[in-house]
Amino acid sequence: MKEVLKISIPAMLDSLVAVIITSIDTRMISVLGPEAISAVSFTTQPKMIVFAVFFALGAATSIFVAQAYGREDAEEANACFHTILRVTVLLSVSLGILAGVLARPIMHLCNHQADTVEMSVTFFRIIMVCMIFHSVSVIINSALRGIGKTKVTFFSSIAMGAVDIVMNYLLIEGRLGFPRLEVAGDAIATVCGTFAACVFSICYLRRSDGFLHLKGVFTGRRLNVERVKQIRNKSAGIVSENILTRVGFLLSGIILSTLDSGQTAVYYVTMILLNYTFAIGDGLQTAALTLIGRSIGAKDLEHVRGYNRKCLLLGLILSAVLSGGYLLGAEWFYGRFFSDREAVALGVRFTYVAAVLTFLQILRLVNIGTMRGIGDVKAPMAVAIVCVLIVNPGMSYLLTVMRSHGIWGIWQASMVSQSIWFLASFYMSERDLRRADLCLPDEPAARGSQ
Repeated sequence: MKEVLKISIPAMLDSLVAVIITSIDTRMISVLGPEAISAVSFTTQPKMIVFAVFFALGAATSIFVAQAYGREDAEEANACFHTILRVTVLLSVSLGILAGVLARPIMHLCNHQADTVEMSVTFFRIIMVCMIFHSVSVIINSALRGIGKTKVTFFSSIAMGAVDIVMNYLLIEGRLGFPRLEVAGDAIATVCGTFAACVFSICYLRRSDGFLHLKGVFTGRRLNVERVKQIRNKSAGIVSENILTRVGFLLSGIILSTLDSGQTAVYYVTMILLNYTFAIGDGLQTAALTLIGRSIGAKDLEHVRGYNRKCLLLGLILSAVLSGGYLLGAEWFYGRFFSDREAVALGVRFTYVAAVLTFLQILRLVNIGTMRGIGDVKAPMAVAIVCVLIVNPGMSYLLTVMRSHGIWGIWQASMVSQSIWFLASFYMSERDLRRADLCLPDEPAARGSQ
């Protein structure tokens, strides 16, 4: 358990910082009214569809680096890391420009609220054009997580949060001589924060003489075709999973945008709670992926199942703590964002759903981390596509539009899809663990992906 805590706690804190920043961002922009909260919320899914490529490349980076670290093969780890980083720079520049040019039609597709769509366009365009800083930071921090350097990624997030909050203070309402930029100010502050995080991570690697480095990353030889194919094969499934699941979330978001901005604002604030849940689960997923991947690389198969059990136990305990905290502090939490008592009361009711989803989400993330650590990237993709691209939007449309359940139809659909997702991930992780148990020392332990 000590090793699990050593990796998972900094990773959780790293993810929690991002969620806390989102909470503060939302609180600071709430002075502009619920319309501003809704406007920013509707940029999330199209933004995440683009970033899904880089999150997938980051997951692949963690897998390659963790397994190379287990073999003590620094040359291979850095070769994969450098290749992915170079590809990331090229993709982030091209996709950022494309998304910026298409910002208006994209947001008119995703946001059907006439009173918020222009603010959504402004926010989305600024974030996308400057996405290179966030993308590079994702890859570097993923590589560092692969060798267990989660403390570094945590301080990178701290740097991002500090700069973001300060710039929000200066730019949203216009203070200390800075212009009042409102939603645009929030977007610029976010970019400044990601720039700070990127610089922090780069500086750490430039000064480090450890396992990973940046020497020759852009001045070395041409891209190795075989290595690029290897990375493509490992990351393609994760890319497809991330993009398709985000498309599913986008479809649900489009359905959500047919409701009034007051309800969608409360829904978005509730999603902040589930972002805290995800942050805890993400930390445990990092621990599972890193420790199991390291054990697979070192052919130390006897520890694989033990790490899985420890991560699940810790996930169960933390789920109970989080759910209890959400329920006890719900009225206070929503009171920070809304002065309207009806909005606060609606949020309190939403919290009961969030408490149940907390258990399903955290334990699912641990199972997925186990599968990826073993080397199985296909099974998580398949179940994610079914649950998020088909079940969730389908149920949302049925319950919200056809059955007229309103905002509660969205939550009911989430309960159904998350339950299926959790049960499927549990079954498939157990299957992969059984296959790993049967691997002989000279066989590839990632056989579970076949």
